[in-house]
Amino acid sequence: MDRQLEHWALVRRTDQPNSRLAIFVHGFRGGYLSTWGRLPDCLRDFSDNHPVFGSWDYLFIGYQTSSIASFLRIAELIATQWQRAAEGEPPFLQRYAKLALFGHSLGTLGVRQLLCATSKQPSGLISALHSVVLFGSPLNGSPLAPFGRASRVIDMFRGPAALLPSSYAIADALRPDSPHIEMLRTWTATIRQYVRLPDPLVIQGTDDAVVGTSGSHMQPWDGDRLGVTALDHRDLSKIYDPGCWANSSFVDTLHGALK
Repeated sequence: MDRQLEHWALVRRTDQPNSRLAIFVHGFRGGYLSTWGRLPDCLRDFSDNHPVFGSWDYLFIGYQTSSIASFLRIAELIATQWQRAAEGEPPFLQRYAKLALFGHSLGTLGVRQLLCATSKQPSGLISALHSVVLFGSPLNGSPLAPFGRASRVIDMFRGPAALLPSSYAIADALRPDSPHIEMLRTWTATIRQYVRLPDPLVIQGTDDAVVGTSGSHMQPWDGDRLGVTALDHRDLSKIYDPGCWANSSFVDTLHGALK
């Protein structure tokens, strides 16, 4: 089910109801499907007969980066979709009881914000949470963030909204040593003292120039499990060729998070 205007797609099993839902959230100027390459197609074509992948449904959600003002807006988007899924509201056909969260880049900060913003969480979200995987998380911002607002120029031909002062405001929150990220890191460490959360698996690339590859850019947050792979920012979260489905470290990561 692909709702392009809503930046939303659902891959669901139709021969039997699943009670587990994996939610994928893209990053800065990403796409609700394009960020993940051929993954949605592979899940549709190959997962039914797999004992792990076949027991989950998959929701890909997105947003217009130019209109996002804070990490909290992304968190609210995830929370809204999970609440609908947990209650079995249309277009979901049944209630879901288990949740896995996957984020890429900016989307990882939205996921982190949701986990520490308890007042924004639907009832039962934490108890339903099975796993969290974060690809290319900007642990200390991005050295390319100062150029983020240049995206306004790219978008200006789509409409005048791109030229508004608030357009791409989230780029400022992604600067290295950003106070927004410092606050989120502190809130994350604080909430873990009071709420039992799954330890996020953070997958970083040794060739990831977007978030940096040394020093504070690779320093895990409280509770993080760090995995390193020889990929760049874009390739961390993609399958390009369905023929690679059975031979992909990305698929291995998904399998480990869903089993």
